[in-house]
Amino acid sequence: MRKVAILLILSGGIILIFNGYQWWDQLRVVIRDPQLAMAVSDNWNDTQAQPTLEKGTDKTWTPERGELIGELVIPRIGAILPIVYGTDDEELAKGVGQYIGYGTVLAGQTGHSVLAGHRETVFRRAGEIEVGDRLYVKMNGYTYTYQVRKQWIVDEDDRTVIVPLKEPALTLITCYPFNLVGSAPQRYLIRAELIESVKDPNQTALHRSSVQQ
Repeated sequence: MRKVAILLILSGGIILIFNGYQWWDQLRVVIRDPQLAMAVSDNWNDTQAQPTLEKGTDKTWTPERGELIGELVIPRIGAILPIVYGTDDEELAKGVGQYIGYGTVLAGQTGHSVLAGHRETVFRRAGEIEVGDRLYVKMNGYTYTYQVRKQWIVDEDDRTVIVPLKEPALTLITCYPFNLVGSAPQRYLIRAELIESVKDPNQTALHRSSVQQ
């Protein structure tokens, strides 16, 4: 019995170390640099409501699943997050996942763009984002500015979230509650709408080449 107990303890320790390493490895993709994040725009802290653009960019492209396609910059929490095409475990381990599916589009396009991420890593401080905050997506030669309109919580099996939208909008999704250990029963959502689209020839300035492919 003593040998069995020791074996169980060792097995538990190995699992704990492995999970800890995975968490640390995923956390490395996050750039926490408030100064760099705030440098994305001179008016990042202007929370006055701006009108939503009627249309997004017509520039279309089809990335490969798992491809690093852009960055999500959130000045409010000083975060610069890589965006990866897809939301499977493999993609979410690399950063924020761009949802692929019916009713969704890439960021900046007319319609509903959905980005998902783990609450323990890329979206650890998502609860600090406020209505009126600006989110910036740097993708495909453009900088898209979105303004947060609302935040809400739904059950994990809610199917009314990822739906087509007529206006160019962005939704961030992560698990909730943030401090819960283990599988979370709810989802935290942040809805933002496109207020500016600017062609950015120097878009790679915020990209960190060390993000693991």
